Amino acid sequence: MFELPSLRDAQIRTWQLMNYEDGFWDLLLGLIFMMLAAYPVTRAHLGPSLNFALFVGVMLLVAVVHYFLRRQVSTPRVGYVKPKRSRTLKLVLAVTILLVALTCGLVVLTLVGSGSGPGQSTGSVSSAGASQVWARSYLVEIVVMLALIGLFSVMGHVFGVLRLYFYGWLLGGGNLASAIVNRGAPERFNLPLGLAAGVILVIGSVLLVRFLRRYPVRSLEA
Repeated sequence: MFELPSLRDAQIRTWQLMNYEDGFWDLLLGLIFMMLAAYPVTRAHLGPSLNFALFVGVMLLVAVVHYFLRRQVSTPRVGYVKPKRSRTLKLVLAVTILLVALTCGLVVLTLVGSGSGPGQSTGSVSSAGASQVWARSYLVEIVVMLALIGLFSVMGHVFGVLRLYFYGWLLGGGNLASAIVNRGAPERFNLPLGLAAGVILVIGSVLLVRFLRRYPVRSLEA
């Protein structure tokens, strides 16, 4: 006998189809973190205030273009569904939005505070002491990494999208690696974070091509 899917399974599948299957969400995520990777370079040329305003403006523009493309490309292929939001789902979405805002704030704080000189080292420091100094030097970056891993793990579990687990480790590790590589160096492109964003952009592009092939535009002719 065939077992009918539960309401929760149907809601999860709907969310997957409407938000994660066409690759646009991945492309948006990759573009945002690619901009964050280039943030120190533009800040060196524009200054902190103007650069932050430019970053926010471009991010909003990218979000609008993402919404427009999804309505023009995805909606004609899969239709529009407004799933019923249970109390649990509303709570999860609220927590997710809060974590996203917190994570973006921490990442920007990391980039704004980067570029300072390397931590001073004493002549004789034990290995345990060196580990504590290293942890304190990169405390914000470590918190950002844990926040990213936690955020994407929650999203991956709730929405049943396995690649989100990978994104959390990829972006968190890329951000921490960028801070380590660029500590004490002049303002330059955060290569590890840029590579992580590039991987997500490639994945999003592959998903979009597969989506377009799997769901061709339905003909309106009789």
